Amino acid sequence: MNKIIEIKGLSKSYDGKKDALSSCTFSMDTGKICAVVGESGSGKSTLLRLIAGLERPDSGQIKIKGKIVSDDTLIMPPQHRHVGLVFQDFALFPHLTVAQNITFGLKTNKKETVKRLLQLIKMEDYAHAYPTSLSGGQEQRVAIVRTLALNPELLLLDEPFSNLDAGLKSELRQEIRQIVKKVGTSMIFITHDLYDAIDIADEIILLKDGSILRNSSITDFSKNIQNEEVEKIISDLKSNARRTLELLD
Repeated sequence: MNKIIEIKGLSKSYDGKKDALSSCTFSMDTGKICAVVGESGSGKSTLLRLIAGLERPDSGQIKIKGKIVSDDTLIMPPQHRHVGLVFQDFALFPHLTVAQNITFGLKTNKKETVKRLLQLIKMEDYAHAYPTSLSGGQEQRVAIVRTLALNPELLLLDEPFSNLDAGLKSELRQEIRQIVKKVGTSMIFITHDLYDAIDIADEIILLKDGSILRNSSITDFSKNIQNEEVEKIISDLKSNARRTLELLD
């Protein structure tokens, strides 16, 4: 399978003293969903912004579909990377309708695009609604398809579930997975919640203090652990799951 993204030795410091991201190296196959999990300050937002081209790395290389978009001599502008970024606050235009938000930036096939994408997120009746009338989950769906309307090769989501209640979280996670898989794009999303990753990701990257602690498929996540911090994370996860099951029994 072809690689959608390849990152080697990527580092970034904002103050010249402490690395926000340190020698980060990983790759991802086309069509996969990867979750980057970490606490605040772990470097996950920095990684996302470097991939999108919103920050300049201090060192390292980024390839998207085999093409170098960032290295020691080249920094490709964000608009030329074929990467779509959905911000945590959704960033919908409040003065535009849902349909106008989706087609913002499109030159052709606007009606067809709106119809197709609203069907995809089951919001056909909301074309003329404004963002202020939407729920948080609906805003999230619109923000995602607005980005997908531009046909990005890689979709990046910034903490997509952090502002949602627990019940809506679970539903929206599965909807986003279905949308991404149906469209056939690749996705990287960042989150502080390991449950987000387990629920919908194909691959997981654990970040701490700018370094990768674990990079594996979801199915291999708890196998052959050689890092004490990762072992503790998995142990805590299993313990919490057992307590939850006991309460529900």
